[in-house]
Amino acid sequence: MSRQIEQALWSLMPTFASDLPPSLIELTGSLVAQSRLKASTLKAEEEVARLYACANIACDRLKITLDLPPIQPRPPIAPKHYKKLHAHLDNVLPQSSTPARSRAGRIRTPSKASMGYGVIEVKDSPSRGTPSKEQILAQWRTGDAATPTKRGQHSLLRPWVRPVVKRMCAELQQEKMAQTVFAGMETITCPAGRPTKDEWVTDNYAALFAAVFYWSLIRFRALTEGTVIPREPAYEQRRQILSLMSQARKTVVLPGADDDVSWKDWSDLKPRDFNHAVATVKERAWLGSSWYKDIDDVVKFQNWDEGDDRVDEDADLSGPIRARLVDTMLQDKTDYLSETRKVNYEAWKADVLLRMAQRKEDAMDIDTQ
Repeated sequence: MSRQIEQALWSLMPTFASDLPPSLIELTGSLVAQSRLKASTLKAEEEVARLYACANIACDRLKITLDLPPIQPRPPIAPKHYKKLHAHLDNVLPQSSTPARSRAGRIRTPSKASMGYGVIEVKDSPSRGTPSKEQILAQWRTGDAATPTKRGQHSLLRPWVRPVVKRMCAELQQEKMAQTVFAGMETITCPAGRPTKDEWVTDNYAALFAAVFYWSLIRFRALTEGTVIPREPAYEQRRQILSLMSQARKTVVLPGADDDVSWKDWSDLKPRDFNHAVATVKERAWLGSSWYKDIDDVVKFQNWDEGDDRVDEDADLSGPIRARLVDTMLQDKTDYLSETRKVNYEAWKADVLLRMAQRKEDAMDIDTQ
């Protein structure tokens, strides 16, 4: 559910490049739970858009409080049906479920009564004194004794990673790919929220960044344009990514005057460095992690939004709905002829043929000796 909520929120705010506020995610989940109680009988096409409408309502209610960017709804059903669903849920769901600001400016957690469902009551903890200097410094240390927080994990990325990714994705008109690149870099460079001790990663940080961006880009293009994932980077692909990185280095301005800190581990890459990093990411099975596998879900959700932009209000809704509900017979896991499965098969086939050819060449070399 959390993953679906985040995808809906990203779809509503495509220009929101930072991390989603936890209060926004929590409010969306709360509205979804309340809607199942207060609006339990929806039509089939309305049920598909329940979560999306709740996310839209959450964004509307926290727009000013969280200073959210412009909301751009692209509902998964016809616009005229979505407007009715949105108005109905907005009327049924109480406004009190929106986290309010206290006098101190902090967002308050919704009360048990306003949530609309059972909440475990927790007793107030005794007030704590002012933290000592050691306690304050401990949260910024990366030693094994400290448990990393979410904010600490994000700070482990080099300062230039996020702005450079945003710039490159904007140039390619692939803004939704930015989160995949962030996730890939975090997974490899700071597994479990701690800096990696892998010497290759630290010595080839910029090359690793280029490789993660490359694998994300060709995966997105394979799923959206139907292209086959190549065995190795083509000249044009390599030139494009290296050129984008070079432009980003010249145009991106980072806070702070010390370039040695802001651009730590940045380096101008040569083609052979790029090719080696791309091969290393594949050989070390980093493509088997969730950051790469989840691209299928991101693209599927993106296509869902873009396809519904072209739906006419008077379109015939008697046809099959593309979203597969939980209780339907046909599920993605059993759809063996889906476009995603076909792309995966082509990539697997190309890899197997390449390894067979290499084994054959090795055998011939042994025979000649």
